[in-house]
Amino acid sequence: MAIFKKNVSDLVAEMREYYQARAPWHDEYMGYTGNAAMEKLLEPIVLWLEGLIADLTVLEVACGTGNWTQVLAKWARRVLATDVCLTALDIAKTKDYPLEVVAFQAADAYNLDGLPRGFEASFAADWWSHVPRSLLPRFLNGLHRHLKPGARVVFVDMLSCNHPDLKSYRLDDEGNAICRRTLPDGRVFDVVKNYPSRAEALELLIGISDAPEYREWLELGRWALTYQVLKPNNERKNP
Repeated sequence: MAIFKKNVSDLVAEMREYYQARAPWHDEYMGYTGNAAMEKLLEPIVLWLEGLIADLTVLEVACGTGNWTQVLAKWARRVLATDVCLTALDIAKTKDYPLEVVAFQAADAYNLDGLPRGFEASFAADWWSHVPRSLLPRFLNGLHRHLKPGARVVFVDMLSCNHPDLKSYRLDDEGNAICRRTLPDGRVFDVVKNYPSRAEALELLIGISDAPEYREWLELGRWALTYQVLKPNNERKNP
């Protein structure tokens, strides 16, 4: 297989352009005809998530059009939903949330410096797979700076499960799977879509996390990773 040639910064910029352009079609593309339908489809994950974020302050990264934000808003004490895509944020803001629970803010996941700190949890759905491998440590370290020590971190993403992207993917020189995506208006974009193994995901958390847990819902084509942000040595409990 030929190595795909495009530098990481150009890929990130192209993905931002793609998701900005795709936002009006996003929910239809995902098959979400409404949040009730999405929650029923992914019910085992939704119920699992409730036990992790109930009554916490949550920083949501890459909230997109707000489908998972609506789920978080049912149980979290407060949610700050962020995305770099302004079109997606505008769509998310039109959906139904308790106003006292949810706020939105434009933010680049790779540079969260303008956001508040001290969140008790963070959440991102279908985001990890779009982060180039070389940028994952930078993203995680930046995210952790905005969370309390011991805060709960949750990622939910897609298993490969014969995903259509696999028919067209190419690998770049750092091992990212690069997929060709075409919008309904005919525009074509290159998008990172990685499918990490359990071992790959957990290896990245060595030295920066407590109690990591990886799980899969094969029937739903989803995986999840949850852990706690590492506390200082003097705050950790002895095993």
